[in-house]
Amino acid sequence: YFVIGAGSGGIASARRAASYGAKVAVVEKSRLGGTCVNVGCVPKKVMWNAASIAETLHDMQHYGFSGYDSDAIAFDWNFIKTNRDAYIERLNGIYDRNMQNSGVTKLLGTASFGNSVGREDGEEESTTTTTSSTVAGKTITVTDPDGVTTTSYTAKHILIATGGYPEIPSDGQGIKENCITSD
Repeated sequence: YFVIGAGSGGIASARRAASYGAKVAVVEKSRLGGTCVNVGCVPKKVMWNAASIAETLHDMQHYGFSGYDSDAIAFDWNFIKTNRDAYIERLNGIYDRNMQNSGVTKLLGTASFGNSVGREDGEEESTTTTTSSTVAGKTITVTDPDGVTTTSYTAKHILIATGGYPEIPSDGQGIKENCITSD
């Protein structure tokens, strides 16, 4: 079983397949966890919580609290950013450990579909830049982050779990100019 994309859906599927005894590999070009963990939900909520605290401090006198001195309150951008990034790295590590504990092989790189140059007996055949292993089924070529080294894999089942990208309609009504995305 081969999974392309290590967001929450890809990882969940890979771990489930491994729990049923499948030999599983997941390829990801970046950090584990996908958009939500790395650039979407999680970092947004950390920053939103910081902003919410600032707003609460600003409005506290309207709710019977006293002692607020706006000059005495300081905000440290580097502190929140460093801690936000550390939290995301912790989540990346949890995903990594969970995959390891489930027996899922993690591959770093990009995947494409192509022809295998491997051998039918399952033995590996090496060249200077390519290592291939062919069993039966469909072939996936993984290009390492160096952009040169490739490894080909075959799998009976392949899940493409690469997520999606937001599309903002350009209908001329100002939507595009007034929208933001996590991308």
